[in-house]
Amino acid sequence: AILVGGGPVHGGLLRTVLATGYDLLLAVDGGGKPLFELGYQPQLLMGDFDSLDLRYKQSLAAGGAEVKSFQPEKDWTDLELALNYLVTQEYREALVFGALGGRLDHTIANLGLLYQVKQQGIEAVFIGDEQAVALLTAQKRIGIYPFPRGHFSLLPYPSVARGVTIRGAKYPLNQATLELGSTRGVHNEFLTALAEVSLDSGSALVIVEGIRHWQGENNIFQILPS
Repeated sequence: AILVGGGPVHGGLLRTVLATGYDLLLAVDGGGKPLFELGYQPQLLMGDFDSLDLRYKQSLAAGGAEVKSFQPEKDWTDLELALNYLVTQEYREALVFGALGGRLDHTIANLGLLYQVKQQGIEAVFIGDEQAVALLTAQKRIGIYPFPRGHFSLLPYPSVARGVTIRGAKYPLNQATLELGSTRGVHNEFLTALAEVSLDSGSALVIVEGIRHWQGENNIFQILPS
């Protein structure tokens, strides 16, 4: 599934990913605008619509989008409700655009949503206009494909990460412990065709920066055999 939220979206990157195909395209409130401008029709449009002009909502609905509306006064953000919908429909993978950047409170809350949906069985990648973020959990390995002017960081989340190993990068680690608040995992650089990160316990955010230079030849992240 591909979700497009109301945060900053790099249109060229979104177009590249959409061109590869999808089983569900879901616009979350203001995320309907970039889809409309790129000429893509979502199957589903969700939100309280406090950040999407009425003309976009009407045009997408007229094009066939199912509309699910919520009251602005609610206990959850539109993105959380959209991700909960994916859980109920038993989706297992999601690319979420427009979830990073913009308002700091939303960005921090969305990183919590990335952690939450992982616990509910969804492998998600959140994508802003400059970065992509995935969550690495215990006994898993993630490969990161290099691209020009790209770099990555590994930050423990929501607490400590132990047994952290990084290979194929300028600053390798071997069975390290990263505490929440430590900057040891900030800014690493690619050396080989594929950088690999893993950990034994806990979890960590894998943050890839500079993705506006990514050309889409490979997925940014690849789940590797443990």
